[in-house]
Amino acid sequence: MNKDELKLHDMKLKNCQIIDNVLFKKSLLWVLKQMHMKLLWKIHDQSLILHSDIRWMIDLVQRFYYWSDHQATIQQYIWNCHVYQRSKASQNDTNSLLQSLLISQQRWQDIVMNFITELFLSKNYNVICMIICRLFKERHYVFCHWEDNDISIEETVWIMLWNVYQLHDLLNSIISNRDFQFILIMW
Repeated sequence: MNKDELKLHDMKLKNCQIIDNVLFKKSLLWVLKQMHMKLLWKIHDQSLILHSDIRWMIDLVQRFYYWSDHQATIQQYIWNCHVYQRSKASQNDTNSLLQSLLISQQRWQDIVMNFITELFLSKNYNVICMIICRLFKERHYVFCHWEDNDISIEETVWIMLWNVYQLHDLLNSIISNRDFQFILIMW
């Protein structure tokens, strides 16, 4: 039987050769179907370059291994990789829903407010409330004391009254890392 007539599971093995009982196609190691996932796991999850992208994996596999429809197998394997999905930036259209902030038209009309927490106690303060004007980047730092790393909405309102409203009038917008209930009660 010549090599053009070799068959494996009713598939003709043209351009294939057997060396030491190992099947090669054009000098690439032929990988049986039951070994695809184990090989991809070794390359994708266990290699020095962990959780590589699809193009890199296809390129690497095509250098050394062969099986029919290997690109679809690799693509499906990587799409199902939880670590890869969490670590790579999304390329879908939902990112287009984000909108940039409007540019402030007047000083101290639009602010950013953030709390720097978990600081060591110093002069009876352990938190800094940072209030920044978005237009000119002017800022106020207000030292606070929180019990159990939690500040009430009422305390935050007092901070805003004494350090922003008293000096700069009413605001158009507040950007904060606090939840929306804070904004609703404060406005």
